[in-house]
Amino acid sequence: MGAKLGQNNVKGEQTKHAILVAAEQVFAEAGYRGSSLASVAERAGVTQSGLLHHFKTKEELLLGVLEQHEVVDDALLLNPLSRGGASVLDGLADLLVQYSGNRVGARLFSVLVAESTAVEHPGHEYMRRRYDKLRNRLVGALAVGIESGEIRPDAPLEELAGALIALMDGIQLQWIYDRDIDMSAAFRFVATVLRDSLAPASTPA
Repeated sequence: MGAKLGQNNVKGEQTKHAILVAAEQVFAEAGYRGSSLASVAERAGVTQSGLLHHFKTKEELLLGVLEQHEVVDDALLLNPLSRGGASVLDGLADLLVQYSGNRVGARLFSVLVAESTAVEHPGHEYMRRRYDKLRNRLVGALAVGIESGEIRPDAPLEELAGALIALMDGIQLQWIYDRDIDMSAAFRFVATVLRDSLAPASTPA
Protein backbone atom coordinates (compact mmCIF):
# COMPACT_ATOMS: atom_id res chain seq x y z
CA MET A 1 0.00 0.00 0.00
CA GLY A 2 2.80 2.36 0.94
CA ALA A 3 4.74 1.61 -2.24
CA LYS A 4 1.68 2.26 -4.38
CA LEU A 5 1.05 5.56 -2.60
CA GLY A 6 4.66 6.56 -3.22
CA GLN A 7 4.36 5.71 -6.91
CA ASN A 8 1.19 7.79 -7.15
CA ASN A 9 2.94 10.73 -5.49
CA VAL A 10 5.86 10.50 -7.90
CA LYS A 11 3.52 10.28 -10.87
CA GLY A 12 1.56 13.25 -9.55
CA GLU A 13 4.71 15.36 -9.24
CA GLN A 14 5.80 14.36 -12.75
CA THR A 15 2.41 15.39 -14.12
CA LYS A 16 2.55 18.70 -12.25
CA HIS A 17 6.02 19.38 -13.64
CA ALA A 18 4.87 18.57 -17.17
CA ILE A 19 1.98 21.01 -16.77
CA LEU A 20 4.31 23.79 -15.57
CA VAL A 21 6.70 23.20 -18.49
CA ALA A 22 3.79 23.28 -20.94
CA ALA A 23 2.40 26.43 -19.33
CA GLU A 24 5.78 28.16 -19.67
CA GLN A 25 5.78 27.39 -23.39
CA VAL A 26 2.16 28.43 -23.97
CA PHE A 27 2.44 31.64 -21.93
CA ALA A 28 5.69 32.50 -23.73
CA GLU A 29 3.97 32.11 -27.10
CA ALA A 30 0.57 33.68 -26.40
CA GLY A 31 0.92 35.49 -23.11
CA TYR A 32 -1.27 34.89 -20.08
CA ARG A 33 -4.31 36.62 -21.50
CA GLY A 34 -4.08 34.85 -24.86
CA SER A 35 -3.74 31.37 -23.37
CA SER A 36 -6.27 28.85 -22.12
CA LEU A 37 -6.12 25.96 -19.70
CA ALA A 38 -7.22 23.71 -22.55
CA SER A 39 -4.17 24.67 -24.64
CA VAL A 40 -1.85 24.06 -21.69
CA ALA A 41 -3.45 20.67 -20.97
CA GLU A 42 -3.08 19.64 -24.60
CA ARG A 43 0.59 20.69 -24.65
CA ALA A 44 1.22 18.79 -21.42
CA GLY A 45 -0.53 15.66 -22.68
CA VAL A 46 -3.12 15.60 -19.91
CA THR A 47 -6.86 16.13 -19.73
CA GLN A 48 -8.19 19.48 -18.60
CA SER A 49 -9.65 17.81 -15.51
CA GLY A 50 -6.20 16.36 -14.83
CA LEU A 51 -4.71 19.84 -15.03
CA LEU A 52 -7.39 21.22 -12.71
CA HIS A 53 -6.47 18.58 -10.14
CA HIS A 54 -3.13 20.37 -9.71
CA PHE A 55 -4.09 23.97 -10.58
CA LYS A 56 -7.66 25.07 -9.92
CA THR A 57 -7.53 28.21 -12.06
CA LYS A 58 -5.42 29.81 -14.79
CA GLU A 59 -4.30 32.42 -12.26
CA GLU A 60 -3.08 29.69 -9.91
CA LEU A 61 -1.20 28.10 -12.80
CA LEU A 62 0.44 31.42 -13.68
CA LEU A 63 1.59 31.92 -10.09
CA GLY A 64 2.98 28.38 -10.12
CA VAL A 65 4.99 29.18 -13.25
CA LEU A 66 6.27 32.44 -11.73
CA GLU A 67 7.25 30.75 -8.47
CA GLN A 68 9.19 28.10 -10.38
CA HIS A 69 10.88 30.80 -12.47
CA GLU A 70 11.87 32.65 -9.29
CA VAL A 71 13.45 29.56 -7.75
CA VAL A 72 15.55 28.93 -10.86
CA ASP A 73 16.48 32.60 -11.30
CA ASP A 74 17.45 33.03 -7.64
CA ALA A 75 19.79 30.06 -7.93
CA LEU A 76 21.41 31.55 -11.06
CA LEU A 77 21.84 34.93 -9.34
CA LEU A 78 23.75 33.48 -6.40
CA ASN A 79 27.06 33.40 -8.26
CA PRO A 80 27.14 36.96 -9.65
CA LEU A 81 25.82 38.54 -6.46
CA SER A 82 28.21 36.62 -4.23
CA ARG A 83 31.21 38.14 -6.05
CA GLY A 84 30.50 41.52 -4.51
CA GLY A 85 31.64 44.97 -5.60
CA ALA A 86 32.48 45.76 -9.22
CA SER A 87 32.92 42.04 -9.88
CA VAL A 88 29.13 41.79 -9.79
CA LEU A 89 29.18 43.36 -13.27
CA ASP A 90 31.28 40.50 -14.63
CA GLY A 91 28.96 38.04 -12.92
CA LEU A 92 25.89 39.56 -14.57
CA ALA A 93 27.58 39.34 -17.97
CA ASP A 94 28.24 35.64 -17.33
CA LEU A 95 24.61 35.25 -16.26
CA LEU A 96 23.43 36.50 -19.65
CA VAL A 97 25.40 33.68 -21.25
CA GLN A 98 23.38 31.23 -19.16
CA TYR A 99 20.13 32.99 -20.04
CA SER A 100 20.94 32.55 -23.73
CA GLY A 101 20.54 28.81 -23.24
CA ASN A 102 16.89 29.19 -22.27
CA ARG A 103 15.06 31.07 -25.01
CA VAL A 104 11.62 30.01 -23.76
CA GLY A 105 12.39 31.33 -20.28
CA ALA A 106 13.66 34.65 -21.64
CA ARG A 107 10.63 35.09 -23.89
CA LEU A 108 8.24 34.06 -21.11
CA PHE A 109 9.64 36.65 -18.73
CA SER A 110 9.59 39.43 -21.34
CA VAL A 111 5.98 38.69 -22.27
CA LEU A 112 4.78 38.52 -18.68
CA VAL A 113 6.70 41.65 -17.62
CA ALA A 114 4.90 43.61 -20.35
CA GLU A 115 1.48 42.14 -19.57
CA SER A 116 1.84 42.58 -15.82
CA THR A 117 2.15 46.37 -15.98
CA ALA A 118 -1.66 46.34 -15.68
CA VAL A 119 -2.51 46.54 -11.97
CA GLU A 120 -5.34 44.03 -12.37
CA HIS A 121 -3.05 41.41 -13.92
CA PRO A 122 -2.50 38.45 -11.55
CA GLY A 123 1.27 38.72 -12.08
CA HIS A 124 1.48 42.44 -11.26
CA GLU A 125 2.29 42.11 -7.57
CA TYR A 126 4.79 39.34 -8.24
CA MET A 127 6.69 41.49 -10.75
CA ARG A 128 6.67 44.54 -8.49
CA ARG A 129 8.00 42.48 -5.58
CA ARG A 130 10.53 40.74 -7.82
CA TYR A 131 12.04 44.00 -9.07
CA ASP A 132 12.19 45.42 -5.54
CA LYS A 133 13.92 42.29 -4.31
CA LEU A 134 16.43 42.26 -7.16
CA ARG A 135 17.28 45.96 -6.76
CA ASN A 136 17.87 45.48 -3.03
CA ARG A 137 20.09 42.43 -3.61
CA LEU A 138 22.12 44.28 -6.22
CA VAL A 139 22.60 47.29 -3.95
CA GLY A 140 23.81 45.02 -1.16
CA ALA A 141 26.23 43.18 -3.43
CA LEU A 142 27.62 46.38 -4.97
CA ALA A 143 28.01 48.00 -1.54
CA VAL A 144 30.72 45.45 -0.77
CA GLY A 145 32.87 47.40 -3.24
CA ILE A 146 32.49 50.59 -1.21
CA GLU A 147 33.67 48.81 1.92
CA SER A 148 36.71 47.42 0.08
CA GLY A 149 37.58 50.77 -1.52
CA GLU A 150 36.88 49.47 -5.03
CA ILE A 151 33.82 51.69 -5.54
CA ARG A 152 33.69 55.37 -4.58
CA PRO A 153 31.63 56.09 -1.43
CA ASP A 154 29.22 58.48 -3.18
CA ALA A 155 28.31 56.01 -5.96
CA PRO A 156 24.51 56.07 -6.53
CA LEU A 157 23.94 52.36 -5.96
CA GLU A 158 20.11 52.50 -6.03
CA GLU A 159 20.14 54.16 -9.44
CA LEU A 160 22.89 51.85 -10.66
CA ALA A 161 20.96 48.76 -9.63
CA GLY A 162 17.87 49.93 -11.51
CA ALA A 163 19.94 50.75 -14.59
CA LEU A 164 21.64 47.34 -14.57
CA ILE A 165 18.27 45.58 -14.43
CA ALA A 166 16.96 47.72 -17.28
CA LEU A 167 20.10 46.96 -19.31
CA MET A 168 19.78 43.22 -18.80
CA ASP A 169 16.06 43.18 -19.60
CA GLY A 170 16.57 45.36 -22.68
CA ILE A 171 19.39 43.26 -24.08
CA GLN A 172 17.35 40.09 -23.61
CA LEU A 173 14.40 41.65 -25.40
CA GLN A 174 16.55 42.53 -28.42
CA TRP A 175 18.07 39.02 -28.37
CA ILE A 176 14.60 37.49 -28.56
CA TYR A 177 14.20 39.27 -31.91
CA ASP A 178 17.74 38.63 -33.11
CA ARG A 179 19.64 35.63 -31.80
CA ASP A 180 22.87 36.88 -33.39
CA ILE A 181 23.11 39.57 -30.70
CA ASP A 182 25.82 38.74 -28.17
CA MET A 183 24.10 39.71 -24.93
CA SER A 184 27.16 39.18 -22.77
CA ALA A 185 29.45 41.24 -25.04
CA ALA A 186 26.99 44.13 -25.12
CA PHE A 187 26.65 44.09 -21.35
CA ARG A 188 30.43 43.88 -20.82
CA PHE A 189 30.96 46.95 -23.01
CA VAL A 190 28.68 49.05 -20.80
CA ALA A 191 30.07 47.41 -17.66
CA THR A 192 33.58 48.57 -18.58
CA VAL A 193 32.40 52.18 -18.73
CA LEU A 194 30.51 51.78 -15.46
CA ARG A 195 33.48 50.22 -13.72
CA ASP A 196 35.67 53.20 -14.64
CA SER A 197 33.06 55.71 -13.45
CA LEU A 198 32.57 53.87 -10.15
CA ALA A 199 36.27 53.73 -9.26
CA PRO A 200 37.48 56.14 -6.55
CA ALA A 201 39.38 59.17 -7.80
CA SER A 202 43.14 58.67 -7.84
CA THR A 203 45.00 60.37 -5.02
CA PRO A 204 47.49 62.97 -6.38
CA ALA A 205 51.12 62.02 -5.87
